Amino acid sequence: MAFFQEHRVGLRVTSLALILFGIGTGVADGKPFFFIVFTIPGVLLGFYLFLSNSKTNRPNNNSNGVDELIKWNQLKESGAISNEEYEKKKSEILG
Repeated sequence: MAFFQEHRVGLRVTSLALILFGIGTGVADGKPFFFIVFTIPGVLLGFYLFLSNSKTNRPNNNSNGVDELIKWNQLKESGAISNEEYEKKKSEILG
């Protein structure tokens, strides 16, 4: 997985080149062999890159909520906000 993340731009270009080459040679020359051999791997590579990229870029909402609760708890403990304000914000964060 690290290889794909490090070389994602080059792999995207390769995927697009495979797709375009397969469509250009396969459809224009009437040779379905080139279309199958180049286009399908290009599409699969692009799809894999899309899926792996979307998994790694998702923010972790759970840790953000925990950090937010810790911040509000510290404000409550220091006396900056009341217990009621803390409870209200806590219920908002937890949903």
